[in-house]
Amino acid sequence: MDQPARCTRYLGTETILSNVTGRKINNYIRKHCSEYFMMPPGFVFRGIAIPLKSPMLLGVIPESGMILLPCTKPCYGTMLYEITAETEDFAFIRTALGGKHETKDRTQKPGKKTGHLTEA
Repeated sequence: MDQPARCTRYLGTETILSNVTGRKINNYIRKHCSEYFMMPPGFVFRGIAIPLKSPMLLGVIPESGMILLPCTKPCYGTMLYEITAETEDFAFIRTALGGKHETKDRTQKPGKKTGHLTEA
């Protein structure tokens, strides 16, 4: 039986941001994702424990089939990956990180508050 992958590079990712602060990643996710969830360090996604120094946002964009996943690697710093996702991935994230999460109402005009908390 094959061992599960132990590194985020096996997720088939594209790097969106690299060597940035967690705050910059959280702001990017709030701006670009229709839903986002607080992800704790060590969260297991597709069999890989995602390395983080502190909780950060994980963003989902179901309409384009993408997940924005942060991680911190000792030699590369904190980075944000874009991952192609399946419906099952979105369901897993909503279940595993459920509870309170934020969604963005894309119908609001610029300059108005766009995030709000909802119960999953």
